[in-house]
Amino acid sequence: MPTKTLKEICGCIHLHTTFSDGGCDYDTIINTAGSAGLDYICVTDHNNLGGRDAGFDGPRGNGVFVLIGYEHNDAKNHNHYLAFGVDKTANGSTDPQEYVDAIRGMGGIGFLAHPAEKRDHIASLPPYPWTRWDVDGFDGIEIWNQISDWMERLRGWHSLTRLISPNKKLGDAPPELMERWDALNRRRFVSAIGGVDAHSRKFKRGPFSCVVFPIEVELRGIRTHLFVDESEWGDAPMMAGALIAAMRDGRGFISNFSRGDARGSKIFLTDKDGAARYPGRWESNDQPPPSFPMTMRVELTHKAKIVLIRNGQTVQSAKATSVNWEISENGVYRVEAYRNSGAWIYSNPFPVGNYPF
Repeated sequence: MPTKTLKEICGCIHLHTTFSDGGCDYDTIINTAGSAGLDYICVTDHNNLGGRDAGFDGPRGNGVFVLIGYEHNDAKNHNHYLAFGVDKTANGSTDPQEYVDAIRGMGGIGFLAHPAEKRDHIASLPPYPWTRWDVDGFDGIEIWNQISDWMERLRGWHSLTRLISPNKKLGDAPPELMERWDALNRRRFVSAIGGVDAHSRKFKRGPFSCVVFPIEVELRGIRTHLFVDESEWGDAPMMAGALIAAMRDGRGFISNFSRGDARGSKIFLTDKDGAARYPGRWESNDQPPPSFPMTMRVELTHKAKIVLIRNGQTVQSAKATSVNWEISENGVYRVEAYRNSGAWIYSNPFPVGNYPF
């Protein structure tokens, strides 16, 4: 087992409130997050940090830590970007490279939001994809967006079952996005998060209308599990920095709670001397040669089909609760797990060796 004292924190990222186009206020979201047993939430209202100005950021009395960022977009309302760790918005920036650079220049980090969105069957809700793949400098990608996935699958008679049980009908991360993410990670480390994209808005289809994703349902879907230094979690001044660093460095994995509670699962790599690490970037790209053979260790809370991927290609798979796989060559490794006919877990990458791969 890894020897460093790390704490797993489980939370939901990409939430909207009444400060932009969300249907719930901060108190409602925070209370619901506490009831759901979350350790943190990341709120990203559109183009404003109103929640911070109102004093909602930081640790709350129910054990939930609130990190407030915001969601930026270009002049065409495409290329949405989730920014964290900034004290102001990049007002006036309409070119994606410009606002990616501006947010980084302010000491912040950022993630491409719902980059593979492609729905074309709901006229009132057009897609908002990421189209500027020439942009560089972003920290990561939202590879799994809960509301985007649900709306893209809202077609035909299946719509009724998706209205009744929205979380149980969530699909997998878009395969074309995963392929692009794997390719990017062969050049440099690109972190991944899962996004809820919570709005809690009323949807209408014909004569029917309802709040399909009330906030208590939204927070029981896509979650991002991160590992932080235990000594930093609970110390209010350090918690925001610890959370931001863990997201930026990809220290953890993403799960779909509706397919099983993944809290307590462990995915880590050990070398032949027993040194171990969780997913995420190296401190630098100037590492000593890997100490082969290494072992990928996976310990899950439920039995699942576990898949080991290297440089975007499947190299091992097994249906089990735990596996140990030998690693004997350089590459970018990651783990996926599937249960109940769908994706359950996506780990962040393990780069073994130096870039490029």
